[in-house]
This record gives sequence, structure tokens and C-alpha cells, in this order.
Amino acid sequence: MTEKTFKPLPLGNEDFVSLRNKGHYYVDKTPYLKKVFTDPSSVLLFTRPRRFGKTLLMDMFATYLTIGKDGSDNREYKEKLFDGLEILKDKEFTNKYMGQFPVIFISLKKVYGETFKEAYGKLIELVAELCGNFSILKESSKLSIEDKKVLSILRDQVNLLNPDYKFILTGALNTLSNFLYKHYGKKVILLIDEYDVPLAKASEKGYHDEMVTLISQFFDVMKITPNNKNTEYPIEKIVLTGCLKVAKNSIFTGVNNITVNTVLSENSSFDSIIGFTKEETIQFLKDYELEEYTTLVKENYDGYRFNEKEMFCPWDVVNFIAESLDKISSGKTILPGNYWINSTSSNALLSYVGYLTDKATDKMQSLMDGLSIETYINDSMNYDTLSKHEEIDFFSLLLHTGYLTSDGYRVVNEETGRPKAVYSLRIPNLEIRECFEANILQHFKESSTQGENKAMLIANALFEGDCETASDKIYDLLLNYVSVRDFATKAKPENYYHGFLSGVFTNCSDSISDYQSNSESGDGYADITFLDRRKKKAVILELKTAQSSKNLKETALQAIKQIEDKRYAEEFFDDVISDIYCYGISFYQKNCYIEVKKIK
Repeated sequence: MTEKTFKPLPLGNEDFVSLRNKGHYYVDKTPYLKKVFTDPSSVLLFTRPRRFGKTLLMDMFATYLTIGKDGSDNREYKEKLFDGLEILKDKEFTNKYMGQFPVIFISLKKVYGETFKEAYGKLIELVAELCGNFSILKESSKLSIEDKKVLSILRDQVNLLNPDYKFILTGALNTLSNFLYKHYGKKVILLIDEYDVPLAKASEKGYHDEMVTLISQFFDVMKITPNNKNTEYPIEKIVLTGCLKVAKNSIFTGVNNITVNTVLSENSSFDSIIGFTKEETIQFLKDYELEEYTTLVKENYDGYRFNEKEMFCPWDVVNFIAESLDKISSGKTILPGNYWINSTSSNALLSYVGYLTDKATDKMQSLMDGLSIETYINDSMNYDTLSKHEEIDFFSLLLHTGYLTSDGYRVVNEETGRPKAVYSLRIPNLEIRECFEANILQHFKESSTQGENKAMLIANALFEGDCETASDKIYDLLLNYVSVRDFATKAKPENYYHGFLSGVFTNCSDSISDYQSNSESGDGYADITFLDRRKKKAVILELKTAQSSKNLKETALQAIKQIEDKRYAEEFFDDVISDIYCYGISFYQKNCYIEVKKIK
């Protein structure tokens, strides 16, 4: 390596102005300014895994587009910031867009807390700081006295804590957009980074439904088409980034003219908007005289495919270069580090482990063997579905969060004849494989082994009327698999426990037979029924959630009564079956209580 002085590395720097002023290395993504802001869609959402450079991209957008406080385009200053970058070569676009728009740029990545109240407070902080940044509006002659009163409330965290002003808080983006439009006489561009972090955190902490309501109201600003020329709607375009494409039937209900670009989208115009391409990565290594390590970098940090484009994670590449330069200066051997494992949470992924079927276990093993698996993908996941532990959501989440990548898909026809895509997924590189080994696979192995033993003990206890043993073992599993966040779902709480026990009994194929879930029986549908292997003993389970730990027993007895009233056991009265056990199982958070009645 020569004595060449290298540019400072953009390690963790998401501030475009700081990066450029300090001469940091920058991978040029400015050509996407034209692609994004001349796109006909009113609302654009880009979803990519964490650590792929979404925030820096949005900050670059804001820097280029933002009008000066005095209404000027700050052309000289901005041309210095963007000197040498591709976008300045497009004079026509630059003249029309550079410094021409009021821009609202917010990131929701800090809007979370242990409770909804804490998260609500973080949103208040964000809004107050945002509105405080537009101090020019306080003296604007274009705003009315009433406008300025509302602005004063939005700038004051104490005021926003007043429940009477909640509608002012949730309407902040629309209000501020209107004020900027009035002041400058130009439509606003709204940039929202990490839009789904509040929903992800709320799902983990158990207040998802409250957060969905809050964020839906906060995003009401998107529900009028910006490009409707027949209205005085103050917004020109809205761009969002996040990790998951949250289904439109939640926070995006009523949003018109929205385009969503995910890792699976087939619009090649945006394939490489976020992340480093192969060419960009190789050039980066060459610029720091590390091109001899291209193969090493490719094996450890390559492998992602966004539609047709081969992509690298910028966080990995920059960290590898920084660490390598340090090792070279110290005379040490360059080895690939794992920079992903400590920067990306796997908690949401681990909550699935122990519930997946044998088929899913086989798929996990195939992935670890370096093979691809095929699965349907839920491309519009909601965070409140995670607690249901469905296999399709597990592998979809692995894909959306960067633990897996797609090699494409094939089209199949379901029984209905409707074409559907089955995606081929694989682990992208050695770094992520190591993450599987350290986090997911090890936890999966431990939980499955533990679950299988206790599941068999539970089944055997139920065949003997042993409520105490069954209750103890179910409680043990609940301690490992259930957390408060699992109750943040729109479905009935019983549904979660139903899924939980179904997952337990999938590990009992050697002990039980004729397993049925929600099967028609008597005058209704029994929650769970099964027989022993010799088909001489029958078990009927009715599951209910209690309002508190104090009425667990009462709730379990109600479940027993339902079994009797609905005659769920009727189909099991024959000469072969000698014993019929009816169980009422009540749950409250991590506690359960079991009552039994042997009716034969």
C-alpha cells in the first residue's frame, strides 16, 4: 500500500452536508433525484433492510431540494456541496429543482419507548423540534394570527402534552405544509425516513394497536393526492423509507397514487437506489487500495439481489475498509468482521422459533446447507401479525430484514386458478450465515429440543387427567415463548394461545393421533381435539383468556361448561374409546390454569 492520503470514511455519517464539507468519501446516488422527483407517483415508498443507507439518501434529497429561508435557491452554496456529482450535469433538472421547494424532512427512528406514553412523548419531541426549525414562519406576513397560534402550540412540548391538543399534534404535517405553502407560495416536498420504526417497536413492547391509530392519524396528510391540480393541496410529493411494506389496510388506507418499491419490486429504475452496487463496491475498494480483497468482500458481504441488481450492504463495506486500513497500519492480517450481528436486532425473528413446523425446520436446514428454499412471501406484512408465528411471515420477515435474499420466483396456479409467485430464497453471504449460527439457528435448535420433550409430557399428562403436570409444563413453555407484545394483536387473545398449543402439539406426532383444530363437533367447533396412538383415549380442549389472574379458575370452569353445553364430546362416544377427558384451559399473560372433567 502506498503513502496515499485517503478521504475520511463515511462511517455512521448520515448527514450529507457534513459528509461533503468534511471531504468524506461519497458513493454518488444523486442521479436518483431526477428519477424520484419526476416519477408520476404522488407518494413513493422504498423498503430496504436496515443499514443500507436510507437516511443518507433522504438527507441528500432534502439538501438538494430545500429552498433558502429567504426564498432563494442558495444556488452557489448548493453547487459547492454537489460539485463533482452527476446531478449537476443535468442543467435542466437542476434549474427546475435545486433549492426550489420547502422541504419537511423527518425521521421516525426515535419514536419509540417501553410504553405507548413514552413513544407518544417522543413524537411530541420530534414535532416540536421540527416546527422550531421553521422559525421564519413566526414572522411571516402570509400567516394569520390563528395560524401563528397553532404554530406556537406545535413548537411547545408542554402544550402538545395537553390531550385537548392531540388533533394539533396528529395534524402537524398537514398544518406545517399549509403554512410553508402560504409563506413561500410553493408546494412542499415531504420526506419521511424510517416510517415503520414506531410500529415495529410498538409490536415488541405490546402497544401496537395504539401506535397504529396514532401513526395513521399522523399520516392523514398523505390521503389527498398531491398531484390533483383542482385543489390547493400544499404538497408536491411524499417520499418514505422503511423496512417493511405495511399493508394498505392499516396506516395507508385511503392513500392514493402510491408506488411501493421493495426488494422484490420489478421496477428496475430503483434497483440500486439504496445500497452499493457491485461496481460501486469494487471502485470503493480500489480507491482505498484494497482491490486485492474484492473476493473476500464479495464472499462475506455480497449476495443481495434487489430485483435484478447485485447489491452490497454499505454498512459492511465501509466498516471492512475502515478496519482493514487500521490492521494494515498495525501490521495485522486482514480478516472479515461481522458488522451486521451487533447492528441489527433479531428479537422479532427469534419470537417465531419453537413454533415452526417440521417442514419449516427442514427449510432452515437447507438454508444452512447453502441451498435455496421455495416459499410464498407476504409482501405486505403488518407488525401486528408477527405474534401469530405463521411460517410465511417468518420467511418474509427474514427476507425484508436482510437475513435472506431472493433469486427470483416461479409462477404457480392455486386450486382457484389464480397465478401466484413462489420465491426462491437463500442466505446472501458468509456474514449472514454467521448471524444464523449465532442467533437464529442456535435458538431454533434449543427451543425445538426443549419444546419436543415438554410437549410429549403435556400430551401424556392430558391422557391421564393430570392437570397439575400439564399446567406446569405449559407454564414453562409460556415463559420462553410468550411476552407481553404477543397480546398486541387485533385478533382475539384466544387465537394466540390456540396457535401456541397447536405449535406445541406438532412436536407430539409419536404420542397423539387424529389431531384436529377448530373442527366441527356437536353443536359447535371444538378448539382442539386429539386421540392417543391406540385411539382409546380422547382429549378435548377449550381455551379461554381470563381478565386477571384472580379469575383463572372461574374462566376454566366456563370452558368446561361450554364443552358440555355444545356437546363437543358426542363424536367420541363409541365402543373403542374408553376414556374421554374434557379440559378447560384459561390463560392470563404467562399464567395458565387447567380444569378437567372425565365424562367417560
